[in-house]
Amino acid sequence: MKNNLIVLLCVLLFISCKDDEQMQYAKIYFPLATWAEKSDFFIANFDYEKDTTFIIGTYCGGSIPVPQDVKVSIGLATDSLQKLQVKDPSFANYEVLPESSYEIIPSDMVTVIKKNTNRGDLQVIFRTTELDPAKRYVLPLCINSTSHYELAPQHSYLFFGIKKQ
Repeated sequence: MKNNLIVLLCVLLFISCKDDEQMQYAKIYFPLATWAEKSDFFIANFDYEKDTTFIIGTYCGGSIPVPQDVKVSIGLATDSLQKLQVKDPSFANYEVLPESSYEIIPSDMVTVIKKNTNRGDLQVIFRTTELDPAKRYVLPLCINSTSHYELAPQHSYLFFGIKKQ
């Protein structure tokens, strides 16, 4: 009986340590960047005759939901886009989306991954009726900082390309 109690306590200790270990390796990233064919460049086809609302999320990878709210600050990555276009000319035909042609909610571009969840979202309203349908555009985004956990460097950028359907 005493041996069974010791084994049970060891198992419980191991399980409790394992959860901490799993969260220690959690990383913050853009899920859409993982769907990109290459270089975190995700391309969506939009109907330019009407505005389109799209959800762009941030995600905390790990095997358990976050134990507290995690704030993720997002910014524009215009310089990184220019470097990518020099490095990979296949993206050179995309122009930076004009500021007047989109609205990001919340306007401070901070997503919150709520306690006991894995994802926080930005809502982006693309005003495609104002765009030239012959051109291809990109909204270059990057994760600037997080209140908890590290960034996943391979997917901390999202180049959200749009073109006419």
